[in-house]
Amino acid sequence: MSIKIAYNALRRKDSKLLIERFCELYPKVCLSIGVSPTSLVYVAVFDSEVVYVVDGVPAAFKSGEMLAPTLVSARMAGIEASHYAVVDEGAVKPILNGADVMAPGILRVSDFNVGAIVVVWSRDEKTPLAVTQALMSSSEVVSKRRGKALKNLHYAGDDIWKASLEVLKKFGKV
Repeated sequence: MSIKIAYNALRRKDSKLLIERFCELYPKVCLSIGVSPTSLVYVAVFDSEVVYVVDGVPAAFKSGEMLAPTLVSARMAGIEASHYAVVDEGAVKPILNGADVMAPGILRVSDFNVGAIVVVWSRDEKTPLAVTQALMSSSEVVSKRRGKALKNLHYAGDDIWKASLEVLKKFGKV
C-alpha cells in the first residue's frame, strides 16, 4: 500500500533554518547522512504528518512543535548518534504495534532527561524500533524499573515509516 505524499521544496532561507535547528539538536545524525548548509530540503506531507527530506533522505519528522529524526536517519547514524534505550525481546512486538515503552523492558540507556527524544533499539543494537519522548529521566528508568518510561512517537511500520520508504524509492535511495 502506498501513501499519497505531496512534496514541496523549502525556500533556501527556510531550508537553512531547518538544517541549522536539526543539526543543532542531532549533530551526529546530520554528519552521518551528509547534511550541509546547501542541502536541498523538501517537505513531504501526508494526512497530518510532516517528514523533512534532506538530499533525498527522510531525515526528520515533526511531532507537535518537536523535530525528531526518522528511523531511517537514526539507522544511518547508529546507536551512539542520539539518546537511546535498548530493549529486550519481549518489548519489541508491543513497541512495533505502537505501544509506549515500559521501564522493565529496557536493558540499557544513554543519559537523558525528561522530554528528550530517545531512539529505541533492539537488543542487537543495529535495529532502531521507535523514536520516543522520555517520560522519565534515564536515572529514573534505571532506579524505578517500573512504569511508562518512553512515549512512542514513530515506530517501524507506522505511517511515517511507510512514507519514509516511499521517499527513499522516489529519490532513488533504495
